[in-house]
Amino acid sequence: MPLLVKELMSKKVNKIDEKKTVYHAAKQMAKERRGYVVIVRKNKPVGILTDSDIIEKVISKGKDPKKVKVSEVMSSPIITISPNDDVVEASRLMRKNSIKRIPVVEKGKLIGIITDTDIARVSPEFINIIEERLRLKEEGVEPERIEGRISGVCEECDNYSDNLYNFNGRWLCEDCKDLLEKD
Repeated sequence: MPLLVKELMSKKVNKIDEKKTVYHAAKQMAKERRGYVVIVRKNKPVGILTDSDIIEKVISKGKDPKKVKVSEVMSSPIITISPNDDVVEASRLMRKNSIKRIPVVEKGKLIGIITDTDIARVSPEFINIIEERLRLKEEGVEPERIEGRISGVCEECDNYSDNLYNFNGRWLCEDCKDLLEKD
């Protein structure tokens, strides 16, 4: 059973209206002790602003944070994820896009945020499984035989398994194989 985003996400999201200034965003980030703020329009995420964005796009360019609107310097469009997506997918998106956090959206509404820290807090065994699955997926590696067993990613449920079985030309974990045999 995959670990879902909704099981790890934070429901409290640091957010601010798109019409506010960078100064207001920075004050809120400091107050909440967060390195980001999600920019919203009617509770729908339209962008994200990080402490790095403020330094690179405002301060280093000599702009006045009290005059620059967050909508002018936010990163947009924003990458979001569903609460029912697998945490592995969240991790893959973070790695692929070099980001540390992803807003969680359901039916167009912002309901949470998942960060690399949230994912890192889960057990080391899970992290190892995530890393192995990502490596196998990205490299397109076929399951390999280890001491007489086939290990890799199940082609039905997309979970990593130490024991895959060839069933009708597809590599399946034991649970998926058993379910398909019953059909």
